[in-house]
Amino acid sequence: MLQTQTVSTELLELLKSIMSSAFFSDYILVGGTALALQFGHRNSVDLDFFANKEIDEDKILEELKKLGKVQKISGSRSVLICSINGIKVDFVNHRYPFLDRSIVVDSVRMASPKDISAMKLNAIEGRGTKKDFIDLYFLLEKFSLNEMIAFYNEKYIDHTDFMMLKSLTYFVDADIFPQPEMFSTFDWDECKAKIISEYLKLNL
Repeated sequence: MLQTQTVSTELLELLKSIMSSAFFSDYILVGGTALALQFGHRNSVDLDFFANKEIDEDKILEELKKLGKVQKISGSRSVLICSINGIKVDFVNHRYPFLDRSIVVDSVRMASPKDISAMKLNAIEGRGTKKDFIDLYFLLEKFSLNEMIAFYNEKYIDHTDFMMLKSLTYFVDADIFPQPEMFSTFDWDECKAKIISEYLKLNL
């Protein structure tokens, strides 16, 4: 069952409309919203869709206009970012393999926690937001940090994990981000302490 309390009614309706469209059948939901709908731990306000295919911006925008008011924010052959009825939606040409088959719940195709783990470490390597670290904290209830690093290395075969490992305990930027509405017991300082504790177990 989808943890629908984590998203707005409008976002859920938009998500289901996109998922039911044959045009978007190759796309799966990833990121924080996919994890929130599976874990039920926090609020999420946007939609990220990945597929292993080049972005056809004109056709995507044409299809999206059937679903509501569309505003293009930016676009390329790799990424299209837009707003649909005020909801931020990204479509990404994801050139890395998915580690697991997508999870389908109530006709919503979502990346598995294993894939999301790898993606979250990749996001933290870039510039981790508070939401990324919160998601990592809850993923640590399912996987060890060592397992997640293995997922990252399996998925991003052209990356090295050096910068990602350095970024795992860098919270200066994340500290200034607002905390999303939480649906599970959570403390930010406890979150950081847990991640540091798991990092130290790596014996790097």
